[in-house]
Amino acid sequence: MTGANTASSEREGERRGTVARRRWRILAEALQRSSNRDASPDSVSTRKFQSFGLLLFEELGQEFYSVRCINSDLKVIVRLLRRDFSPSQLTGFNNTGNVCIWPSEEILTYYCLSNLKIFSGKSVLELGGGMTSLAGMLVAASGVASRMVLTDGNALSVSNVKVSLQKNNLSVETFARVLRWGVAEEISPHQGKFDVAMCADCLFFDDERDSLLLTLLAVLRPGGIALVVAPARSGTFHSFASLCRPHFRVAIVEKYDHVVDHLAQKSALDPHYNHNLHFPLLMVLKKIGTN
Repeated sequence: MTGANTASSEREGERRGTVARRRWRILAEALQRSSNRDASPDSVSTRKFQSFGLLLFEELGQEFYSVRCINSDLKVIVRLLRRDFSPSQLTGFNNTGNVCIWPSEEILTYYCLSNLKIFSGKSVLELGGGMTSLAGMLVAASGVASRMVLTDGNALSVSNVKVSLQKNNLSVETFARVLRWGVAEEISPHQGKFDVAMCADCLFFDDERDSLLLTLLAVLRPGGIALVVAPARSGTFHSFASLCRPHFRVAIVEKYDHVVDHLAQKSALDPHYNHNLHFPLLMVLKKIGTN
């Protein structure tokens, strides 16, 4: 390896290390948070860029909020946990989704509600939905899907989603699952193949992208669709796209519509906004093969 290549690799390693430290710092701050902290939806994390403003919250009390997206009249009640988390509750697979609603989930929710026909009469799986599984919850509330299964790798998250489902009187299956091949095998034969799978910001860890690919291959029927939303994040998004191309037809969406474009341009004025880290791209995967 040349000196230039070595220096480039070192810089890339340092950049990824900085991003990882920043993300895990959010978890550390969640552990240290006092129980009387402000209970607004944005206060759940100390991340500096909060959202694109696509979600509207109405506080209902006792950690419950009515939430809708600006492109739909559909509403669901979700519980946003405001208490301190113990290390055991946050340890394990990427559990940053347990302490806040990330922009990727926000964008996935918006996209799903703008394209409900994708889910019409379909069996749908959300992977790694975090403490709200908001996109899956609203698709379920629309009534267009024939079946909805929500999963996450953290038991606290799944328990919280079940509480929200009860509040909305939604009949949805939930499982505490991580994105690993053995678990994918547990989901698929037991549940049957899915027509549509979706996940938000599940590409963060280098050593989990292979597992996510294997999971999607296991749970989707031939011709099935996966919606994967995540920031470019220094090449991680496009690295996953490359992994998928032998098995899926891959389409990448960078422009959703004029509303998201306008809000992204407005967000760019925020000094804390970093397009590479904060703006979610959409990967639409269609599994190669026939029924």
